[in-house]
Amino acid sequence: MPQNIEEIIIADESYKKNGIRPVMIKFKFPCTWTLLGVSDLKQILRKWIEGEEEKYPREKGFEGRWMLFDEIKRVFDE
Repeated sequence: MPQNIEEIIIADESYKKNGIRPVMIKFKFPCTWTLLGVSDLKQILRKWIEGEEEKYPREKGFEGRWMLFDEIKRVFDE
């Protein structure tokens, strides 16, 4: 993980918008940009999937994680 990133988390309820808590990147110090590697992006995706599952749980028949997968796949197909 880049040295300026403290952690990547799902934000608390106060940041919730449209029923979804966003993925939050907490920095160790003030910065205006960062470089993200594959491991960082994988961690962001894991948290994003957690957020999708919170809003659209599979046990209730939703497919939130697969909707996200379809969007990512579209980016690759562009």
